[in-house]
Amino acid sequence: MQDGQKFLGEIQSDSADVRFAAWRQAASAPPAVIPALGRLAASEKPGVAKAAREALTTMTHAVGKDAAAPNRAAVVKGLTELTGAGSALPVRVLALRLLSGVAGEDSVPAIAKWMGSPELREEAVYCLERIPGKASEQAILASYRTAADEFKPRILAALGHRQAKEAAGLCAEEARSSKTEIAVAAAKALGRIGQAVASPSPAGLNDWQKTEWMDSVLRAADAQAKQGNTAEAVRLYKAALERPEEHFQCAGVIGLAKLRTAEAATAILPLTKSANRTVRITAENAWKSMVKG
Repeated sequence: MQDGQKFLGEIQSDSADVRFAAWRQAASAPPAVIPALGRLAASEKPGVAKAAREALTTMTHAVGKDAAAPNRAAVVKGLTELTGAGSALPVRVLALRLLSGVAGEDSVPAIAKWMGSPELREEAVYCLERIPGKASEQAILASYRTAADEFKPRILAALGHRQAKEAAGLCAEEARSSKTEIAVAAAKALGRIGQAVASPSPAGLNDWQKTEWMDSVLRAADAQAKQGNTAEAVRLYKAALERPEEHFQCAGVIGLAKLRTAEAATAILPLTKSANRTVRITAENAWKSMVKG
């Protein structure tokens, strides 16, 4: 392990080559230098600030490669302390981003408290989203009720990415929100979790939001099919067939064809006569594959 004071001196060197060599070797620096690196990362000297940031990143990546690394806990502790109000905002942001790759469930409370900070909430939710285990999911879910409306779609996205089944009730409720962005985000999250929205898409959606809404239905259909809930999958895929857009109809046809049931075949058959060439060909090919199968 390097001598900490010597290492910090090199990070602050007037020589760019010396600073570069120091941060490249930061993996062997003692975690005790992290507070000092945090201060240097906010230096008014751009070269020194960059060297300190790169050193923190190198130290984090070094322990991130091995969950059993002897310095891992100390590095996580040091980074967690850098998220506090005593550090400059850019340093706090960096610390949370680095923690996203190495923090464990025991770090969740210290990270979750920044979910209410307008300046840090994006990094906090990103960090929690990447920490395995139920504690991080519960922390994200718990933050929702007191979150600002403009941040709620991001929280819903995180819950969807985690496929947090405990959030299904919240997502189903928020999919009925009068606030369009929240409703669409909730529908998307619910689809990723594996359930479909019970209500039709609200009025006033733009084309992109309509696509996002329908995509959530198709994701849910795929999930239901994988779970063996064929009847529900058929119902959801058939909803796609009722849309005027050809890509939704084609997606529904392809999903139904994979089910290989009589009800699915019955739903596909009328589309083999569709006036839309793309839909017609997709349905014909799907029908043939089911007949041969």
